[in-house]
Amino acid sequence: MTINTGVSGSTKEVRNKAHNNLGAFLFSASSFLRKKYGSARDLNDAEFLSLFDIPEVNARIDNGFNIKATAALLNHFKERVEDGWLHPPEQLIDLAFDVRNASDAELIARAELVLDYDLEFSGIPPEINEVGEIDWQRNILQNREWLFRINRHGWWTLLGLAYQRTGDERFAKAFALQLSAWINNNFPLDTSQADPHVWASEQVALRLRVSWIPAFGMFYHSPYFNTTRKLEMLRSIFDQARFLKQSTAQNDLLLNGGLVSAGVTFPEMREAGKWRKTAVQRCKEYLRGNEHQRLDNLLEASDRLHASSLVEATA
Repeated sequence: MTINTGVSGSTKEVRNKAHNNLGAFLFSASSFLRKKYGSARDLNDAEFLSLFDIPEVNARIDNGFNIKATAALLNHFKERVEDGWLHPPEQLIDLAFDVRNASDAELIARAELVLDYDLEFSGIPPEINEVGEIDWQRNILQNREWLFRINRHGWWTLLGLAYQRTGDERFAKAFALQLSAWINNNFPLDTSQADPHVWASEQVALRLRVSWIPAFGMFYHSPYFNTTRKLEMLRSIFDQARFLKQSTAQNDLLLNGGLVSAGVTFPEMREAGKWRKTAVQRCKEYLRGNEHQRLDNLLEASDRLHASSLVEATA
């Protein structure tokens, strides 16, 4: 018996096209919710998954638990993190640690200190609350820069590098628990009323570039970085990039560097093109400015980035 596959193939093509269009439809239809609430955390699973322009995901989005669509998303990133993921900086300024020139033994030894809450170059540990989590708002030194560093999570990169070299899940566990705790305690409904040490534009940009985006790739295969935490982190990265795009601090190259990092590393996110375009436009406007003022701004930005390492070097 001969089966006419032309009709079934055509039907399948139409069905796949309809499924693929569902993601775009949900993305468009849910734009009001995203503008109203301003957070990916407030989207349901289908709306969140529709933020990604990935055919394998869009074809599986439904009105239920979206297990298949979520699995397709995570499988997509499983391949992505192994193919040219964003590398961490070679100089971890907040820890005054030179990754490039450190031996594996030195790197692992410094990561061991991080497990004991030696999180930045001052060596002053943060406050630990009654449930054993870092108190992200508690400024025990009454020092603004110290609190900035605590909320930039620069040591996650160090934990990630140590994890890649050893496979020791203690490093992944520390990262995963801190990630969940930070998101649960620093996810304001209105960022304009949030703690400026957490949501200052420059701090958000540095957090994405130095720690969050590299850590997403470095810990991806750890069982502690489970499905829930991966989705939590993706939602937060989306929100932080969106926050940078909406920021009015348009002349800060550090800010635009964070926006570019998100836009280039997550091209699957439907808003990534807007992030890249906005960052490039802001840089063009910045470079058209007064040359002397531009040099002063660049020096100021460099001073901010290297202040902690200079203090350590002269101590």
